Amino acid sequence: MTDNAILRDITPVFSGHETFPLRYGWLKKVYDACVSIEKKKKGIITRDLFNNDEAIVTLGVGKNMVSSMRHWSIYTSLLNTDKNKNLSINDFAREIFNDKGLDPWLENYATLWYIHWNLVAKKKCKNHLYTYLWFFNFLNGTTFEKEALAARINESLKDLPVKKPSPLTLKRDIDCFLGVYSSRVSNNKTDEDNIESPLTELELISPLVGRNLFQINRGSKPTISIYTFLFALLKFWESYSPNTKTLSFENICYNFMSPGRIFLLNEDAISEYLSKLADATSKKFEYTETAGMKQVILSSEKNIKLDTWAIKYFRNNYK
Repeated sequence: MTDNAILRDITPVFSGHETFPLRYGWLKKVYDACVSIEKKKKGIITRDLFNNDEAIVTLGVGKNMVSSMRHWSIYTSLLNTDKNKNLSINDFAREIFNDKGLDPWLENYATLWYIHWNLVAKKKCKNHLYTYLWFFNFLNGTTFEKEALAARINESLKDLPVKKPSPLTLKRDIDCFLGVYSSRVSNNKTDEDNIESPLTELELISPLVGRNLFQINRGSKPTISIYTFLFALLKFWESYSPNTKTLSFENICYNFMSPGRIFLLNEDAISEYLSKLADATSKKFEYTETAGMKQVILSSEKNIKLDTWAIKYFRNNYK
């Protein structure tokens, strides 16, 4: 399937962040504000949370940052939004960000990988952060320049029935994207005091000092547990081929929205995770290499809802 065929039903999003990358503490602050509104309005959170002057006081930031916090809260799946643009707290996000929740202050790498997965591969959502989706799913190689990335993204949009971003909008979106994932460079050194986004800790993109060049860090990811990998694997399986009981090694590595793509894993890293699959799932899922076929097999004869099992396994990160 061509890139254009895959992307044709997607509505690209290039704005809404107001040029502010996701920052530490923002999601927890939004969650607490939403819980407070729920208590006052019997569970209903309207879009007014972000659209009135009180939001500046409630969230403790300026007007543009309020809009940015709304943007990140929706695209990280902290909040769901309906056709009337009313908001509700995502059930699993509630488990994470509750004061006594799984990880309200983003201290567990699993939570950071979960946020990253949502930014890139969020399911059941027509609107996608296009720079993020395209970068992780289609950009190959080990290095890139900002201008070249912008040109490649524009080229990918050429034959799609969508409104193209202006050069300035795309530049700002790429700058924000790099602010989310890449540490900043100052005076030819990585300036850790300037790191604002928690996702820089994932070390997916690194600036090359003294050059307008960035490195894509493909390969092993020690902070991805077998349970985080399982989450991404089953989410991909549910989206790609939910009615089959096998999934090929090649698809897991290279297909659109696959764990290999979203997490920038190479074949060796994926093989290592797959070797642990049977033990981690009590043999519900197993990896086999027979007759030249490398694939994951769903061994259980019972109907398994892959989405449900993805979250079930992911919770093991917090035990």
